[in-house]
Amino acid sequence: MRTKTALLKFSVLAVAAAFLFSCAGAFINPAVRADFEAGLALFNQGNFAEALPLFEKAVSAEPDYYEAQLYLGRTHLNMKNYAKAVSSLRAAYRLSPQDFKGQIVDILIDALLGAALSEVKKGNYEGSLSYLRELMSVEPKAKKVKDDISNVLVAVATSLFMKGDVRDAVKLFGDAIRENPDNAKAYLGLARALLKTGAIPDAIDAARKALSLDPSSNEAFNVMKEMAR
Repeated sequence: MRTKTALLKFSVLAVAAAFLFSCAGAFINPAVRADFEAGLALFNQGNFAEALPLFEKAVSAEPDYYEAQLYLGRTHLNMKNYAKAVSSLRAAYRLSPQDFKGQIVDILIDALLGAALSEVKKGNYEGSLSYLRELMSVEPKAKKVKDDISNVLVAVATSLFMKGDVRDAVKLFGDAIRENPDNAKAYLGLARALLKTGAIPDAIDAARKALSLDPSSNEAFNVMKEMAR
């Protein structure tokens, strides 16, 4: 009786262990792992187009295989397929162990920046802002990343300003300044937008700030001259 009980307990523990390994992504079908390893070898050689279908096959077979999701995202990122990279990297972040999340966030940030800028070039400002909002929600600490976010916000705000969406442009120039208080182009764009709204004193302050950050800027100097008329 004791032997049967012990065997039963062992069986239950074995099943539980297998379940836990499977959930953590440790128990992966050998054929799927082989596809992943083949894709990884090609990825490390820089053969991204050849690695892509192998990672896609692995993810299709094992959607919770976070390493495959990660390298599928990295492959799309290297191929500048930013939207697809973001989708896979989100999945990799969600599925990965806690210890790896920090590393995946850094790659996801690159993908989000690329996607935001890509949407600006297409004229899809709402799409760009959606990526930027997600990016800012991650709260990146690195100054370069915050500077990059600021520059993309300036690009979106400038495009909106050129379309005549002045109030939205004012808000986004302000967001760009919050991300990088030393962004002279953000202050210059803000000055022009405020000038259009009739907020002359605020426009002058923004133009002066732009000029103080970049004394050689002819654009800032010309804006100051325009406001002095």
